[in-house]
Amino acid sequence: MFSLKDEKIWIKLLLMAVIVFTIAVSIKAVIKYNNYYLLGSVEKMDNDDVKYIRSAWTLIDKGIFTYKDPKSPTVFIMPGLTFLLAGFMKLFGRGQEGIEAFRIFQAVLQGISIYLLFFIGKSCFNSRVAIIACIINALYIPEMFSVGLILTEVVFKVLFLLLLYITICAIIYKKKKYYITGGILWGITCLFRPTAALYPVLLLIPWIVYRYSFREMLRYSTAVLVAFGIVMSPWWIRNYVSFNRFIPLTLASGNPFLQGTYINYDQSANYTPHSTDKNEIQSNKIEMETGMLRLSKYFKENPFRYIYWYTIGKTWRLWSSPFYWKEIFNISVISAGISHYIILGLGVLGLFMSRTYKKSEMIFVVLPIIYFTIAYLPFYTFPRYAYPIMPMLMLLGAFGIYGFMGKWFLIE
Repeated sequence: MFSLKDEKIWIKLLLMAVIVFTIAVSIKAVIKYNNYYLLGSVEKMDNDDVKYIRSAWTLIDKGIFTYKDPKSPTVFIMPGLTFLLAGFMKLFGRGQEGIEAFRIFQAVLQGISIYLLFFIGKSCFNSRVAIIACIINALYIPEMFSVGLILTEVVFKVLFLLLLYITICAIIYKKKKYYITGGILWGITCLFRPTAALYPVLLLIPWIVYRYSFREMLRYSTAVLVAFGIVMSPWWIRNYVSFNRFIPLTLASGNPFLQGTYINYDQSANYTPHSTDKNEIQSNKIEMETGMLRLSKYFKENPFRYIYWYTIGKTWRLWSSPFYWKEIFNISVISAGISHYIILGLGVLGLFMSRTYKKSEMIFVVLPIIYFTIAYLPFYTFPRYAYPIMPMLMLLGAFGIYGFMGKWFLIE
């Protein structure tokens, strides 16, 4: 499954070199920039990253999972990152040592993501396309930036790539063990980011393409759901005990949903005042209701403008720039933006060239791009959310490069 035994020696050596390069550069970035990566202040607790750190401290000290208010249990975020970060703090210390260890761990994950990307690329195209994609990924500037952040991006990206590869194996080989493994990974991935919750819808088209019978679909769906339920059940039980209601994921989409109702995120036009509440769940309810009221009112007034905003406008906001908020290694935001646009352009080229591509596995590259783009459209979209899916664009770009170099549509 993860064997390189049949690969040519130059492929093996080049892949290992790319992985070593990725981990080495990531570790250097972590050591060199340290807390420069922090987006907020530990004293003020004014951004997501420092709130995650405080959440881990509270979990260690009091055994309570919190986020905004360290005194109250939360369902504002999924628990994955807090528990992972708390684990590193338990092992290496709750201060700088623990945070640094977590960042080093993310550096290793960056190398693992290259390895996973290779196998996905090999399955969907071939080894040459896969290695080109790995090189593009290793040189992609936001990868060097994201490794030092205390956010879900790097962990989620690796989990997504692993889940996608297991999905490919499950559908092609029709083995129950792969579906069970996929269900477990699906649950773990959701514990870091709830947008993965509807990931199994991606199975429907491949099931049709690979001629699955209804009985097979039912059998494998059951295996996936049972595995997913086992992973998620502690979270569900905890939420029911803490809040006396079934909460499958989070209750935190109200504010992103409300923000997304403002065209171009401009709240100076048609601002809708709304109250807030100290209770996170009540605030979420108020913000969702305010957002729905805004849509019902302003969509009727400007239907075409809102249709454009909720399709092309937000899609552009999601993909139009790199997830690169602080400059590192003297690489400017402009340089990062140029490289990002090159990858987007190559991705479009690869997608265009794939029109006559006969390998069914191609859909595993395209479907995640479509899924996650649509999943974010109802909410506030920005490049941070697109970052974990960029490897799929890189695979399409690698396909375009490989074809443009003379192979064209003759990929075996």
